[in-house]
Amino acid sequence: MDRFRGSAPVAPVLTIDQVELYTWFERDRACVELRRIDNDQTVFELWDDAVHQAVEDGYLEMNNLKQSTFDYAQELGAIG
Repeated sequence: MDRFRGSAPVAPVLTIDQVELYTWFERDRACVELRRIDNDQTVFELWDDAVHQAVEDGYLEMNNLKQSTFDYAQELGAIG
């Protein structure tokens, strides 16, 4: 964020076809991440308790994880 001009960062405008879903689950650790296909840049990620909380709150659906993660990222403003 540029604090001197008062502008906030702009979220990238992406479609679901432009991102890949990466997940990692091990014991009490969890990661759900969306990365751009063209440059492998992470555009959204959740770790550990945030993953479990998003599932519990109904934002992430394990049977449709890519779409629900993409929708959640849009809702939070991480993706335009």
